[in-house]
Amino acid sequence: MRRKSNVRCLLCGSAIAGDREPRICEECEKKHELVFELDPLAGHEDVIPGKLYLGRVKRVHELGYFIALNQNVVGLLRRRDARAEHVPGAEVVVKVARVRGERVDLLPRESDGDYTIVPLRKPLPLWKIGSITASELGAAVRVRGIVAKVQRTSGPTVFTVYDETGAIECTAFAAGERAYPGIDRSDVVEVRGEVVFRLDRLQVEVKHMEKLYGAEQSSVRAEIDREIDRKAEPAETKPLVATPVLEALYPSMRELAKQLRRAVLTGVPIYLRHHADADGFIAGVAIERALLPLLRSNSPDREAEWHLFKRLPSRAPFYEMEDVVRDLQYSLEDAERFGTPMPIVLVLDNGSTWEDLPAMRKLRVYGARIMVVDHHYPGELKDGRAEVDEVAEIHINPYMAGGDYSLTAGCLGVEIARMINPEEGERMRHLPGIACVADRVKGEAAESYMRLAEERGYTMERMELIAECIDYEAFHLRFMDGRGVIEDLLGLGRLDRQAELIDILWEEARHAREVQLKAALENLRRAELANGLLLCTLDLEKYTHRFSYPPAGKTTGMVHDAVASRRGSEKTITIGYGPDFAVLRATEDVGERYGLNLNTLVAELAEELPGAGVTGGGHEVAGSIKFVAGYRRQVLERLAEKLARLGA
Repeated sequence: MRRKSNVRCLLCGSAIAGDREPRICEECEKKHELVFELDPLAGHEDVIPGKLYLGRVKRVHELGYFIALNQNVVGLLRRRDARAEHVPGAEVVVKVARVRGERVDLLPRESDGDYTIVPLRKPLPLWKIGSITASELGAAVRVRGIVAKVQRTSGPTVFTVYDETGAIECTAFAAGERAYPGIDRSDVVEVRGEVVFRLDRLQVEVKHMEKLYGAEQSSVRAEIDREIDRKAEPAETKPLVATPVLEALYPSMRELAKQLRRAVLTGVPIYLRHHADADGFIAGVAIERALLPLLRSNSPDREAEWHLFKRLPSRAPFYEMEDVVRDLQYSLEDAERFGTPMPIVLVLDNGSTWEDLPAMRKLRVYGARIMVVDHHYPGELKDGRAEVDEVAEIHINPYMAGGDYSLTAGCLGVEIARMINPEEGERMRHLPGIACVADRVKGEAAESYMRLAEERGYTMERMELIAECIDYEAFHLRFMDGRGVIEDLLGLGRLDRQAELIDILWEEARHAREVQLKAALENLRRAELANGLLLCTLDLEKYTHRFSYPPAGKTTGMVHDAVASRRGSEKTITIGYGPDFAVLRATEDVGERYGLNLNTLVAELAEELPGAGVTGGGHEVAGSIKFVAGYRRQVLERLAEKLARLGA
């Protein structure tokens, strides 16, 4: 269907009603001698007898000169009619005398005065991109849309253009130079070309492309944005578990889901950065599984899930400089190679603390958009905002709604995934329960999520095994995403393979744990503090295997669990330390009854020992501390003193 619009005269700028071709008003037609440059898409049926055309001599024959008006139309200027000699390749102005089928008879231009060249376009209906199918192969089309990316190669330049119905690659060829160098990402353009099948997909081979300006540009952009906003709206889902905290976070979660869906529809890359533990993997895999089907169905690029999406585990419990260096390298390389814009970076199970800020600020310098889903303590809120809100476009954290770390990132990630893609989301109902078991959280929400997993056949023992196997696999994956293996472990692939993997990995992990735990318990030091707390300390450098599973944090947790279970699972604190770090684990009652908050202790130590370079944090009763090696004794002694004063 052709869109009616007001256009302006190419010569004087006055308004012309409709889609008049040529785009010259009647007054200018009278004042100027017009020479038409024929549209590359035009055929013989579009040539107007009696008009002047710009052509190029294609071949010289004894009959005369064969002159191409475009690649489709060639006419004959007989030698007897010619007013001068012409050579192949020469540009010439001719008059069309007659058009009979595919035969075009030409005459020379009669006058020698000035003339004005104007484009004569083939009248084409305006197509919606989503309506172009294989049945239109070879057809001439006209589309209007927004440029999502520009991939400039040694051959053609490939423009990915989208409108409210879909996206298509538009391939432009230019001899010896880049095609349309003035057109870039986010420009609104009109493309006229031929539908072709290349590289196993439909494309438009560009014959002409122009950037739209003014009211025309604004109108096209507004129409596309309005419809894409409607399409990006997430599904109306209800939380798997009803809690006041989740209800308060739901609007922000819906907005995040909408922004991710919109990124898919507009060709913006998405990077998922998640902590490399079971809870982080569950959050990342859930959103990945929701997004990939949308990417495959909405992008003209068959490899969109690799070009426009990355899931990247983080070894550190925060978004560190090592992470951002990789993310920037990937995104800048992709911008250069594939013409993609800077990505949305979604940080999962990390991102809420002040330690995340330096890397995020660096990312923002390059124009990346940052969003955070986390359940770690974000620090003291000021006017309801955390420190990371200065760089994070969306920040979702239970602490922002009066909650705590018991609503894990895995739980939040699955709820967001259900909004993005309800069909995929329903296959993940058991995942939040595994995330809660993995992070050892308690509370009504956690228990409800665990019951959902039990309804799917996952016993508590089974969930613990899966969490342990993911941690074991993550240790060996290091910076790889583990796509395929992690899904199988989580029951999102073949269930027979899940059972075999768990048996194999658990046997390996169990043996490594037993060896490590035996050595650690033999060398554990215990001290009863004045306030009744049991403090256990372990020199991880001397009494554990280094650079092997389980790592320092996991080892400290294992030792803590072993001691706490013998004591009755209460009033126990365990510290594992190395040359320049310490890992702390405490039973829940130490936080609830004694007011332990590791983040507060870290802040106090940093202030009291300025030369120690103290940093760190985590959950209230589980986290890590870093310091310079020369201050290890002072930091550990001051930490023990503070623990002894808890509850006073």
